[in-house]
Amino acid sequence: MFLKVLHTFKNIGALSTLSTCSIITVGDIMNGIDLNKPIAYKHASLRFFNKNEHHIDRFCEDDVLLLVFDGVLRFSEDGVNYEVFPGKYHIQQHNTFQKGDIVSDSPKYLYVHFLADWSEDDDVLPACGDFNYEKLKPMIADLDRLSHSNSPIIEQTAKFFELLLHLYHKETKKTTADQICDFITEEYTNNISLEMLCDRFHFSKNHIINIFKNEYHMTPFEYANSLKIKQAEYLLETTSDTIDNIARQCGFNNYSHFYRLFYRKHALSPDKWRSKKRIHPAM
Repeated sequence: MFLKVLHTFKNIGALSTLSTCSIITVGDIMNGIDLNKPIAYKHASLRFFNKNEHHIDRFCEDDVLLLVFDGVLRFSEDGVNYEVFPGKYHIQQHNTFQKGDIVSDSPKYLYVHFLADWSEDDDVLPACGDFNYEKLKPMIADLDRLSHSNSPIIEQTAKFFELLLHLYHKETKKTTADQICDFITEEYTNNISLEMLCDRFHFSKNHIINIFKNEYHMTPFEYANSLKIKQAEYLLETTSDTIDNIARQCGFNNYSHFYRLFYRKHALSPDKWRSKKRIHPAM
């Protein structure tokens, strides 16, 4: 279905059909993007909010895909409030009035402007859902790079379609590695063991490590530790709790293990990293 659309997009002549997307009125209730219809890619970019920055107030004629991988993005569409957390995507529908009445929490995200048909059918890309940043990080970086270069629009569009395809399959058919990833994301503070993963997913230890590493380019425990360190960074920067307590809250039973992982990433101790952040807060 969607692959047929992607295939036609590789032909230069297909570009002429992309401006014919119909406009859907704001009052219509839609489930998501109809991937059987032409999709007109416009541009994409990474965006990092400053501290205490708000989403822009605007009437937007485009659909906008938002993939948040840090912080929290807050806005409203035609009076309906939304919060998009890390690991979540949201598609703002075209011809809506968007406002940023509530301050966002320094989000980092990719946005993509495009035009598409919306549908109430079940077989659509939902307007919101999950994604794994570690898995999509190379694709996100490629799309941002292509969008800011002189690369042909057809190349940028193909990369965008690759991203949509991943999101569509993520929502409709999760691989075993995706299911393991979801489980770790939910339970990473609860001392996940390899034996626990084997019991839950009914595979051997080696098989679980191999299928996860094949898709996510790291072991399940490297992924769990990355989530723990990310949460520790957030708590160090936003709370006055002790470093010992923060380590425990993030699932580290051994402080020296937490210290080694944190230092390996930042070349600073947790205490010095916190002090540096408070002297030079992220903007």
